[in-house]
Amino acid sequence: MALQIIRNDLARVVADAIVIPANPSVKIGGGTETSIYTAAGKEKLLAARQKIGELQPGEVAATEAFNLKAKILIHAVSAVWANDDNDLKILRACYEKSLELAREKNCRSIAFPLLGTGNNRIPKEKSLLAAVATIQKFLATNEMEVFLVIFGQRTFELATNFFGTVQSFIDEHAEKRILQQEYSPRITPQNFFTEYNDEKILRDVLNNWGKEFKSRINELVDASGLSNREIYMRADVSKKVYYDAINFMKCIPTKRILLALIFALKLSMPDAIDLLARAEYMLKINDPTDVIVVGFLRKKIYDVDEVNIALEDTGLEKLGSK
Repeated sequence: MALQIIRNDLARVVADAIVIPANPSVKIGGGTETSIYTAAGKEKLLAARQKIGELQPGEVAATEAFNLKAKILIHAVSAVWANDDNDLKILRACYEKSLELAREKNCRSIAFPLLGTGNNRIPKEKSLLAAVATIQKFLATNEMEVFLVIFGQRTFELATNFFGTVQSFIDEHAEKRILQQEYSPRITPQNFFTEYNDEKILRDVLNNWGKEFKSRINELVDASGLSNREIYMRADVSKKVYYDAINFMKCIPTKRILLALIFALKLSMPDAIDLLARAEYMLKINDPTDVIVVGFLRKKIYDVDEVNIALEDTGLEKLGSK
């Protein structure tokens, strides 16, 4: 079985186990948690949660699902975002322990929201990547139907950028009105670039998102064995643009310039993905430029002129800055 991503209200999803964000102490938070408590039966669910007591960040526990179409509810406590690696470890633990608990309870299906993205303020792309990496690793050795359920329009657009088509059960012009329909056909993220399905690569993207761009690109420049002039000539960028990029002057280079430098440096796909993540970019399946770029990177064709000819033939803007 595989990970399936749908856009819906978590309270309306049919699954053996439904994971909900939880507070460490016994209280009802906002957003998704409030919606689940209301749908399940607030008094009954709150009483069940009180029996569990205090939960530490990274811990999970199960209760009855009451009025929901599920066997159990799994309460998962993520950390409040402080932008450090420990927060991400706790986040991944929430996904991993929820899956393990569902397996122990003989659940054949489980539904997750993007954990920690509400009151705990974890960036949505980090929770999305943590979810995918952890779930894919679990599914490599376990049989379970796993749904990643998103709700808001911005999150929907984020997931669509990462995975291509995401099945939506919400009217895009009236986000709060849920469509009354069956849950089929479901869309599996088969169009996600296969490189991002590698658990290690996804973990590295998650850990390095927005971090230490300047030091990493300079390491890659040094390792290339090329002179600075050779690199910016190969990349078809001006000398000023090149030095602004590697010295992180003013702002991160545009994705178009960074892709040109990636080809000039002859980076492997994992190194290219890593460097893009540090600049807070990803290769997107629904971006025609990225599709062409990935094709050349996979074939290890690093001639920027050849890439640009392919882009121009498709009516797309060239890489570089000239």
